[in-house]
Amino acid sequence: MNQKNQDKIKEDIMQYLGLNKLSQDKQDEILAKIGEIILKKIFIETVDKLGETDRVEFEKMLKEGTDADSIEKFLNTKIENYDMIISRIVEEVKNDIKNS
Repeated sequence: MNQKNQDKIKEDIMQYLGLNKLSQDKQDEILAKIGEIILKKIFIETVDKLGETDRVEFEKMLKEGTDADSIEKFLNTKIENYDMIISRIVEEVKNDIKNS
């Protein structure tokens, strides 16, 4: 996920959960934990949706430290509605946290 998308998601989460009332340190701590949850869910769903050949290529890209933009382009070409999947996962995590 590129930096622009990450920043947009962080801002959306801060607004939705009312985190902007907290200290910057606390915001950073909470956003880091939420971001980790989101990334794990995205990774799991991404790997599940890729075919074996694409999965091997994806893992190779991760091991080689391929930049986020290139990985995102790869996933967009290999997984139908990839952006919608990301949006759905973010919404699910936000709702899970808010309803906890």
